[in-house]
Amino acid sequence: MLKLKRVEIQGFKSFCDRTELRFNGGGIAAIVGPNGCGKSNLSDAISWVLGEQSAKSLRGARMEDVIFAGTRDKKPLGMASVTMTLVDPNAESGVYSDQAADQPAAKPSEVTITRRLFRSGESEYLIDGRHARLRDIQDIFMGTGLGPESYAIIEQGRIGQILSSKPYDRRAVIEEAAGITKFKTRKRLAEAKLEGGKQNLTRVFDILEEVTRQVNSLKRQAAKAKRYSELKTELESRLRVVLSGKYRLLERDAAKRVVAERARLAEVAVDPVDVRVALPALP
Repeated sequence: MLKLKRVEIQGFKSFCDRTELRFNGGGIAAIVGPNGCGKSNLSDAISWVLGEQSAKSLRGARMEDVIFAGTRDKKPLGMASVTMTLVDPNAESGVYSDQAADQPAAKPSEVTITRRLFRSGESEYLIDGRHARLRDIQDIFMGTGLGPESYAIIEQGRIGQILSSKPYDRRAVIEEAAGITKFKTRKRLAEAKLEGGKQNLTRVFDILEEVTRQVNSLKRQAAKAKRYSELKTELESRLRVVLSGKYRLLERDAAKRVVAERARLAEVAVDPVDVRVALPALP
């Protein structure tokens, strides 16, 4: 069971200056004051730092309304900041309220949550001074009564709203009080991850099928290219044999013609000056 130790507020609604409230020891802490003094702003600040996302639940029209809007004597501020510190009293002995006695401590005994909102619309969450996500904060308080279906903070009219709400909405509050909301959330997240994994696996199979078709097509093209290379090499080899044989035939034919013409030239017994020999043209 986490217990509230300290709340530090600055620039949130009516808290213009830095205000720190300490809750030491056990018992009940009460805030008393006339109507309109800002008592409800304290519970709104706690709900806001825990991750409340509805401006209507914080009694505003939009989220920027939680930033100090200024008065006649003070100027408006540009940022609202709330820091809340909670402590687990059982953590000092190394055992947490949500752990078995034979398990070692896995969480720090004290946790500090901070939320800031700027007029520019930017916001940030911090856990123990380190930047975090809203999901991280919700995971910490889920099942403690401070989650999204919080029953630990009940404003005016909330009880009547719970009693008059639909059975499904009332069941959500009961499940949060029973501490099973975090398990249902984990189950839902696990199922979402499994569904995402199935979709990714389906896409992988589709890609694998497409790649397989492309690989088969490339294999056929590679086989055709290899066959073409082999046929081209065989054609060039046979063409060299054919041209070599033809060259040798032409060479022998030309040699025979030269010998025959020389013989004819030797048989002619006339003056070489008046001899005109018309040699046939070689092919």
